[in-house]
Amino acid sequence: MEFDFDGSDYGMMEAECQACDIFTRVDDIGLCEGCSAKFDRDLIRQREWDYSAMAFGVPPHKREELRAVIIREYGASLELLAPKGSAGKSHKRRQ
Repeated sequence: MEFDFDGSDYGMMEAECQACDIFTRVDDIGLCEGCSAKFDRDLIRQREWDYSAMAFGVPPHKREELRAVIIREYGASLELLAPKGSAGKSHKRRQ
């Protein structure tokens, strides 16, 4: 018995991307390859090292260097995530 497995699609499935609404291959959290990369860069911009796949294995003393590279190549503004503390600011509480 022979298996044809190259590993390139491992963990990916066909579905609608939760960020851009395009029907394509998505990862385990429902993001396409492009949106997944934006999400990971946003995590690095926000210094959420424990949640970033790209920052996994980067020594703590090199993390700020990784962040600087991301900002230099892609800019400082968030691409996919809302800024921290922005939830609920657009709604006024009724008294």
